[in-house]
Amino acid sequence: MDENILEGGLRQGVGRAERVIGEADGDYGLSLHGRVQELAGKVQTAYGQAKDTAAETIGGVDAFVTERPYLTAAIAAGVGLLFGFALGLGRPKVIIVRPPAMPRA
Repeated sequence: MDENILEGGLRQGVGRAERVIGEADGDYGLSLHGRVQELAGKVQTAYGQAKDTAAETIGGVDAFVTERPYLTAAIAAGVGLLFGFALGLGRPKVIIVRPPAMPRA
């Protein structure tokens, strides 16, 4: 578990507490600060979750590449060819060659 998930949850809880206290006391500045902290906590938690998911995905890809290097190279070559054809590098090119004109005497 990433530390950002824990810190984000803590920040979210503190922000919620500030918001509730600010609303109960009538202090709109504290209430607004609490809402901002709560939102920042949600964002930080989402970042930590995304970071964990990316690490898991990279681990899976690394294992696939290590176990099947030739298949990985074939997939990479196929993707490269598809991109090449999609960008127009595979279109046939017509070159017209005309014989040189004979000089008239």
